[in-house]
Amino acid sequence: MVYLFSILILLSSVDVKADFFSLGADKGYKSKIPEQLEKLKATPQTNNPEYEDNFNQSVKNIENSVEEEKLLCAGEAADGAGRIIPKDQKQLCFRDLKNNYLEATEVILELKKKYLALIHARQMDQLSEIQKKLKADIDKNF
Repeated sequence: MVYLFSILILLSSVDVKADFFSLGADKGYKSKIPEQLEKLKATPQTNNPEYEDNFNQSVKNIENSVEEEKLLCAGEAADGAGRIIPKDQKQLCFRDLKNNYLEATEVILELKKKYLALIHARQMDQLSEIQKKLKADIDKNF
C-alpha cells in the first residue's frame, strides 16, 4: 500500500512540474510560422506586380518570425506572455523551429517555381504574338 501511495505522489508531482513549466500539450508558445505559411499558400498566384510585392512581404515576415523565435529559443527574449523558455526546453524549441524553417523554405521554393513558370508562359505567349505580327508585316511588305 505504501508503495502504491508513493507512486501516486511521484506521478502527481511530475504532473505539477509539467504544468508549472508548461510542458504539457500546450507548450505556452505557439509558432507563427505555420499560420504565415498557410496564408502564403492560400494567396492566389496572379501575374501582376501586386502579387510579387505581397509574396515578398510574406517571405520577409516569415524570416522575421524565424529570427524572433531564434531569440526566444535561445532564452534571450520572452514570449508574448513574458515567459522565458526553460533551459530543458531550449533544444525542443530549436528542433521545432528548424522543422518550421525547413518547411517554410520548401513552400517558398515551390511557390517561386510556380510563379516563374507563370511568368515564363506569359513571356512565351508575348513572343509568339510578336513573331506573328512580324511575319504579317514581312508578308505585307514583300
